[in-house]
Amino acid sequence: MKTILYVEDDALIVHIYRGALERAGFQVAVAEDGVVAAKMLFKSRPDLVVLDLMLPKLTGKEVIKYIRSTPALQTLPIFILSSASIADQGIEAAALGVQRVFYKSQCTPAILIAALNDLLCGMAG
Repeated sequence: MKTILYVEDDALIVHIYRGALERAGFQVAVAEDGVVAAKMLFKSRPDLVVLDLMLPKLTGKEVIKYIRSTPALQTLPIFILSSASIADQGIEAAALGVQRVFYKSQCTPAILIAALNDLLCGMAG
C-alpha cells in the first residue's frame, strides 16, 4: 500500500480528499501545517506528498525547499494541490522540482487519484 502525506490546513478539503484517497487504496497521513509536515516526512515515510502552498507556520514552498535540500528526501515526488488564485506561486513552486501542480478549483479527487496512480505505477516499473 502506498502512503501519501497530505498537507492541507482546511479540514473540509482534508475530509473530502482523504476519504477518496483511502477508498482508492492509499494510506494517508495528514499534516495541517508545514512544520508538522516536515516532522512527518521521516515518521510516515511517504511515497508521495500532496501539498498545499498556503499553510501556517511554514509555507508549501518552504516545505518543498526543505524536501529538496534533504538528501534522504530529494527524490520524493511532490504534487501541489492549491488555490487557483495563487497561480504565480504554483509556477514558482513547479520550478522548485514538483511533479504536478493542480488548482483546487479545477481538480477533483478522481483527477488527483488518476495522476497519483500514473506516477506511482510508472515509478514501480
